[in-house]
Amino acid sequence: MRTFVLAMVAAMATAPAMAADLGTTGLTLNTEAEAQYKVDAETTTIKLTPELGYALMGVDLTAATTLNVYDNAGGFTLNDEFNHMPTIDFGASYMATDALELELGTSYDLEAKERSEITLTATFAF
Repeated sequence: MRTFVLAMVAAMATAPAMAADLGTTGLTLNTEAEAQYKVDAETTTIKLTPELGYALMGVDLTAATTLNVYDNAGGFTLNDEFNHMPTIDFGASYMATDALELELGTSYDLEAKERSEITLTATFAF
């Protein structure tokens, strides 16, 4: 548990969750740091997810990738993330009404040079 607390503090100190508008272009840069501790498995992981977004006529477009920063088995693993090509997640979402959101998503593995399944999701909230 002490390792989890230390990992959480390190994640918050080095890569805080943030969002930044890049001028008036409609581009946004969002970053999320996630620290996770699994009690039964006694494992700790930290992941960093940078995301580039663009809003166009009510459609939010995104491109993101997940970087593994730390795990208790391998220690600091961020350096290993740059030894291979990343997988980039692409998405688009549109609020058709106040209660209906339409989402489209896929990912592309740059190393394997292949696209994953394209998913279309409709979410109705009531």
